[in-house]
Amino acid sequence: MSRFYTFAYAVGFTPWERAAAADTETLPRLFAREETEHGGPAKALDLGCGSGAHTLTLAERGWTVTGVDLVPKALERARRRIAQHGVTAELVRADVTALPPETVGTGYDLFLDIGCFHGLAPDERAAMGRAVTAIATTGATMLLLAFKAGAAPRPLPRGADQPDIEAAFAGWTVTDVEAAVVDGMPKRLRKAAPSWYRLRRKP
Repeated sequence: MSRFYTFAYAVGFTPWERAAAADTETLPRLFAREETEHGGPAKALDLGCGSGAHTLTLAERGWTVTGVDLVPKALERARRRIAQHGVTAELVRADVTALPPETVGTGYDLFLDIGCFHGLAPDERAAMGRAVTAIATTGATMLLLAFKAGAAPRPLPRGADQPDIEAAFAGWTVTDVEAAVVDGMPKRLRKAAPSWYRLRRKP
């Protein structure tokens, strides 16, 4: 999928970002719940951060946040966005299937994935699960937005269902699932039936 994302950011075709942006209520509510459960803003990693919209939001809310992406064009936009808003956030070029601690750090309490996992092949998903677990704190949580498996037309990502997520994140428990708000989304994205998954790392 890396070639697809490189092309997508080059031409400005980023429906996964539009999917999250179309719902202005859910993500703030989910972030607020994480802040309550973690005792305030903690340390977060934005996986496949793209142009940094959600990295910025976390930083503005007081999180110590790092955004990772493999696409240089996306990271360029993210750096401009962060600079324009005068907040602090780390931005690192890295593959979500390999997150070396010396590059991205460790001790993350929250992981955010909006449209990354559900575009990966099965072996890549398993690698991502291992990479995330290796740098997560005990009791860490993850918020993951995924299209329903097989529901999105090409060239959109293949999608993922709860069994796909549980298989990749064997050391985690899915604690909550809720349908994403699709009002205002393009027709293709509404058909993809996106859902929010919340996972917690097992002790």
